[in-house]
This record gives sequence, C-alpha cells and structure tokens, in this order.
Amino acid sequence: MTQLKDIDGASKPPEKEDWVLIEKVDGKFVADGSLSAIDGPAYFQPEPFDTLDEAVTASLAWAELNDIPFVYVRGTK
Repeated sequence: MTQLKDIDGASKPPEKEDWVLIEKVDGKFVADGSLSAIDGPAYFQPEPFDTLDEAVTASLAWAELNDIPFVYVRGTK
C-alpha cells in the first residue's frame, strides 16, 4: 500500500527508490514520478492539477498500480 509523506522544501525523494513527488508551482499542483522496471523506466508526468486533492488522488492511483511505496508532498502547506 502506498503511503503519503510530507517532506520539507530542502528534501528530495530517495534516489534509489521509485517515487512520486507533488509540489506547488505557480499556483498549480505538479506531480512527477518515476519507476524503474525490467522493461525500462516509466514516468508519471500528468498536466498540473488545480487542487492538492486532485494531485494526490491521481498520484496515489498511479503509485498503487505500480507498487510504488511513497507519494511525497513538498511545500504545499
């Protein structure tokens, strides 16, 4: 099960782990994720979301589908 985890503005997701990161950019919520797979990397880069809830819902769905342990949320408070 994928967990939602807040990180501060200076933190980055772990380099040796699959992840999704959500951050607020110019008033929108941008989700960006990567997955290392046997058949090559996969990326999650949807259009920016209007709300944090929309970004979290879409990111958790993609992460769950791909067995990604964490969706990180940075600087949205």
